[in-house]
Amino acid sequence: MTIAIDQNPAPIFPEDLLSDAYPGKTWNVFHVKSRREKALADFLFRRGIAYYLPLVKKRQASRNRVRYSLVPLFSGYVFVNCDETGRHAALKSNHVGRIIEVKDGATLVQELRQVHQALFAEKALYPVDFVSVGQRVRVIKGPMKDVEGIVFRKDKKFRLALAVTSIMQSISVEIDADMVEPC
Repeated sequence: MTIAIDQNPAPIFPEDLLSDAYPGKTWNVFHVKSRREKALADFLFRRGIAYYLPLVKKRQASRNRVRYSLVPLFSGYVFVNCDETGRHAALKSNHVGRIIEVKDGATLVQELRQVHQALFAEKALYPVDFVSVGQRVRVIKGPMKDVEGIVFRKDKKFRLALAVTSIMQSISVEIDADMVEPC
């Protein structure tokens, strides 16, 4: 079900969550059941539990008009800063599938600050699978769909090596990062 943009939950609660330390509370990543990120955020907001749910505006297909929705940047995940009582309440909400405990909260906060800053830079953001140099990937869209290769350079775009093993030769091709997934 699509809801109006102004009816979405706040992406961050409280607004200073990423700038202040909250003593006695730990960071957790809640992996939610399918398509329940906003429902969990609303549940947490109503109970005063601190969370971060980065949302991006995405154009929706429509014949007659242009429509946009806010969708989670990291599908299936909500970042929560709470104590044991908050964790227990979230589990009882029936939205959480599992909880990933964060060992280094300071690193997570730094990474989330960078994500938050990127969201307000008004540049196009594309969630991509975590891919590293040397990893085998498959192109998932475009004219090279279903081609497999090995990432040998990552910067603004990926550079894939496409091999012809029988003659021990390969070529390279540059491709957008959002067009590949790990094999």
